[in-house]
Amino acid sequence: MRRIQKPAARGPIRRLRALLIGIAGFCAMLVPSVAWSADTCTVAAATHAFGAYDTINPMSGTSSITVTCTHTANGNHTFSYTIKLSSGPGSYASRQMTGTGDTLTYNLYTTAAHTTVWGDGTAGTATVAGSFVVGANSSGFQTQTVYGLITAPQNVRPGAYSTASNITVTVTY
Repeated sequence: MRRIQKPAARGPIRRLRALLIGIAGFCAMLVPSVAWSADTCTVAAATHAFGAYDTINPMSGTSSITVTCTHTANGNHTFSYTIKLSSGPGSYASRQMTGTGDTLTYNLYTTAAHTTVWGDGTAGTATVAGSFVVGANSSGFQTQTVYGLITAPQNVRPGAYSTASNITVTVTY
């Protein structure tokens, strides 16, 4: 009887191949928890109403934007988001409302100090960012305040004023 001996180099190659297959199998087990996650977010913006403007004094008002997110997997998840606003009618320097044949200018700001225009991050504007934690298989939300200001004096006729088109709210998460 004759014995056939295999080359010594095949043993380490087989062990390496088995190790790589084991690592690939372990990595494949990690993918479904990320790939099958169906986390979602929605946004709701309240109408910004200033009230009666007297044409002599500035008029401020607030509204809100709420981001609601649902986490559909086990464990906690942190949702980080950024809110951008379009300029709407006018520009970021001066948003506009029209009514009774006149134009009333206003702007939307990130704080009550009315120093930073809320926009898309261009033309000197800023976006607003936030984050919150949502538990397993549940929903959570966070609300951001929008600070509006009509500057004074603006010589406009009495009447109802509104924007000709909506300001678009964009949320990235």
